[in-house]
Amino acid sequence: MSVLKRNIAFNTLLSISQILFPLVTFPYASRVLGPQAMGAVSFADNFTTYFLIFSALGIPLYGIREVAKVKNNPEALGKVFSELIFIHFLTSVISVVILFVISYFTHRLRTNFALYQIGMAVLMGNVFIAEWFFQGIEKFKYIALRTVFLRMLTVALLFLLVHTIEDRNTYYALNLLATILAAVTNMYAVNKIVKISFKQLSLKKHLKPLFIIFSNSVVTTIYLVFDSIILGFLTKDVNVGYYSAAMRISKLSLAIIGVLSAVLLPRLTIAFQNENLSEAKSLLAKSMNFVIFLSVPIALGTYCLSDEIILLFAGKSYLPAVSSLQILCFIVIFVGIAQIFSHQILLPLHQERKILYASLFGVVVSLSLNFILIPYLKQDGAAISSLITELCVTVALFFYAFKLLNFKFPVLQVIQSTLTCAAFFIFKYLVLKLTLIPVLVILYTFILSGTFYIVAQLFIWKNRNVLDILSGFGPLKFLQKI
Repeated sequence: MSVLKRNIAFNTLLSISQILFPLVTFPYASRVLGPQAMGAVSFADNFTTYFLIFSALGIPLYGIREVAKVKNNPEALGKVFSELIFIHFLTSVISVVILFVISYFTHRLRTNFALYQIGMAVLMGNVFIAEWFFQGIEKFKYIALRTVFLRMLTVALLFLLVHTIEDRNTYYALNLLATILAAVTNMYAVNKIVKISFKQLSLKKHLKPLFIIFSNSVVTTIYLVFDSIILGFLTKDVNVGYYSAAMRISKLSLAIIGVLSAVLLPRLTIAFQNENLSEAKSLLAKSMNFVIFLSVPIALGTYCLSDEIILLFAGKSYLPAVSSLQILCFIVIFVGIAQIFSHQILLPLHQERKILYASLFGVVVSLSLNFILIPYLKQDGAAISSLITELCVTVALFFYAFKLLNFKFPVLQVIQSTLTCAAFFIFKYLVLKLTLIPVLVILYTFILSGTFYIVAQLFIWKNRNVLDILSGFGPLKFLQKI
């Protein structure tokens, strides 16, 4: 149990760093480079991501499982590692060749060919990071400390080396430096644990399961990042820069919603395994209520403060991204609910295919809407496409989940939370009478709105799920008496 607690603690550290470091780096980089340079980097990074996924071939997930099976057998562990990293190396070489040909002979990409060369190097370096190996043998402390250290180093180098728009390639190359350092460090650590040998490899047995996992990864990635790719081809780098800024900000809240879902998942899984449907429905109701309790104010709060958020985190040159952020901020509601249907109902009931079908539906919707809307609405068209796609996927998952488990969707809580959040706009109006400084407007509005929202949930709506959660914290146990 103590090992499990330590692993959770180090994973929490990683999650926190994933949120905090972009809050430090993005405002600086976006101001120094500007929307056009940031758009070029974002486009190249998103484009390269597809080749990273192809070259990985599902190994990041499959490798964890296979390593965990043999982690107490050094010989078998070394064999599995050697086989998987060899497969990863071959697919990465193929990916680099394809990426080189496409980026060199496509005029739209060749103008930023240096960025794609960096991406090719990242592709090869990613082979030797082999994070799945350390996850499989549960070396979470090592992963967390190494990752946080490299992120701190990257932040320091960002401030030292990136000062003007001409430093665009240097900015992207910092990602390559972090990849190389992680790869060297990890290979050194692996050699201390197992013997790497490429003799008598059994590669064929891995191909079928890898293909299944790879298919899911490709479908998910297409529907998540293809909007930026299409936007880049149909418009200009500056539009990708605006969209990238809005998407990055909106995604920060998704990490919070994901953490909540993960906390409730184990108990739901146990309830399904024991065929205790009443307990499962009770936990599911609490999960839904809490996701709505958190996601609705995050969405409406972001919408209310969108101008100030863009000014604070990106700068005046990114003001055209405000409308995109106002659209994308509502994604957190749909993603939060969709995670419940997929991760807390369909997965525990072994219905992975249903999740794949919903994702494929999302791909069709996303591609269709992006090609229709982007030529006319540019970054806002991509944002609308992303929002509608997430809504469609959530609805599809809802119907799949509802067929398996007859549950009640808390419509009343959605209405209550939305009505309460209407007060946010009043608070912002009052704050603007006092100050126009973005950081102060955000801070004061957040304090007033957050306090009012929680008080309303506790004392006006008498939300028992919120009472149960808040009273679990020591200083707030008095809430149990409400």
